[in-house]
Amino acid sequence: MQIIPVDASDLGNRSYVVTDGVRAIAIDPPRPASGALDAVRSRSLTLEVIVETHLHNDHVSGAPELAAATGAIHAVCADEHVHGAHGLVAGETFWVGALCVEVVATPGHTRHHQSFVVSEGDDCAVFTGGSLLVGTVGRTDLLGADLAAGLAAEQWASVRRLLDGLPGDAVVHPTHGFGSFCSATVSQGTETTIGAERQVNPAAQLDCDTFVTTLLAGFGEYPSYYTYMAARNRTGCSATDYRDPVPVLPAGDLADLARHMWIVDVRPRAPFAAAHVAGAINVGVDGPFAVYLGWTMPWESRFALVGADEAELSRARRALAHIGIDRPAGIAIPPPDVQSARLRRATFAELATEWTDDITVIDVRRRDEWDSGHLEGAQHVPVHQLADAVVPDGPIWLHCAAGYRAVLGASLLQRNGLEVVAIDDAWAAADAAGLPKAAVASAYR
Repeated sequence: MQIIPVDASDLGNRSYVVTDGVRAIAIDPPRPASGALDAVRSRSLTLEVIVETHLHNDHVSGAPELAAATGAIHAVCADEHVHGAHGLVAGETFWVGALCVEVVATPGHTRHHQSFVVSEGDDCAVFTGGSLLVGTVGRTDLLGADLAAGLAAEQWASVRRLLDGLPGDAVVHPTHGFGSFCSATVSQGTETTIGAERQVNPAAQLDCDTFVTTLLAGFGEYPSYYTYMAARNRTGCSATDYRDPVPVLPAGDLADLARHMWIVDVRPRAPFAAAHVAGAINVGVDGPFAVYLGWTMPWESRFALVGADEAELSRARRALAHIGIDRPAGIAIPPPDVQSARLRRATFAELATEWTDDITVIDVRRRDEWDSGHLEGAQHVPVHQLADAVVPDGPIWLHCAAGYRAVLGASLLQRNGLEVVAIDDAWAAADAAGLPKAAVASAYR
């Protein structure tokens, strides 16, 4: 049995292709499906089945697209009623070549979540989706706060079912947990074993009531676009129009278009700050591009993409396909003469030198990050709320943990005509600069 991980690092996810050397099964492929497709074709494998552990809330499934490209069967829990998909029932077993695949009910992350135990001879692995993660579990509040406690109790039982029913050396391969907001907490590593999780996983260490209380108290924010993903995935939509041509916008019209639509500059933050189209916002494709664009820009807004070259724009379009945003109003590669705007990038040391009563400092990190400690005198507005926030007119300095969100936030405010500075620096540098911090002991709610 060979397990081929397929990373979707900008989503914080992993999918898998598992093979006996000839025939293969794909597990939780995101859209676009090229990663799994390349893994299959480069090894001359026959892909027989594509299974999904759950109806995803964080991305559009690539299973229909992959099935159309390969002829493989697309399968998901029968209770989800996904259009065009074969229904899987907990307890059933099927074969993919020499691989035995057992379907195990593991509700919690979603109501109809399933895990897949794949074995060949003495080799055993379990693909746990958003159930059992590395040292943690998948969050249970994505279907609504009213269901979170009940699903958390089911999550506890599901994880214990896996820990009690599988051998200690069985390798655990989750879909979430590598930076995904579907994870209840940050997890370390990319895989684990059943034996290791028996020793460290909170579902193994805590009784059910304590587990539920602790889990619910630890949930932070998650991207607003999650609201739209499950419905899209239930339709089984296999559209691939993210690859269709879109209009090339006249460079001279970009500044005027920025008054009527979102102009999204996908370059890294340093070249953006040095020169960009007036009114553009910066969401660099070198970071979690789809996550923060989908979280920041109002859903279904008209937008255009600008970048340094066609490769950068193509990468951005593919990333947006992850979350079902397929067709920008246009694309452009702006020449230098239409990039008249500038954005100052600074360090925490410069903030320490220049901070006066006239300056407003805004921390654009998430609430859980703010609660873990923040600068005395700073205000807190998470970057995904900045577009609608009421902020002072004076000079505004924004910071996050590393610079990506600070530049994004600064570009949002600059778009509204405000005077801004983005602190493009590591959060740890605030201590070295002598900036006082206020620690907040209360847990995030």
